[in-house]
Amino acid sequence: MDPQTTWNQLLDAYSTGDWEQTAALATALLAWLDSGGFPPQIVARTNLGPRFQRVLARAACSFARRQARRARRER
Repeated sequence: MDPQTTWNQLLDAYSTGDWEQTAALATALLAWLDSGGFPPQIVARTNLGPRFQRVLARAACSFARRQARRARRER
């Protein structure tokens, strides 16, 4: 997996309201991170380190999945 590509696709899916894709990408990225994969760069400051980026990525993916579930229920 390329976590940066996945992250960018997740942002695109979220911004366009493609909730199925949002949930799938967030789930895939969380699985990648849970298996020890390196995180995408979430914040442009590279001196923050991978642990900081990982925490932000996990939080954003969890939020995106919740939003996707909510949006799908409201249809």
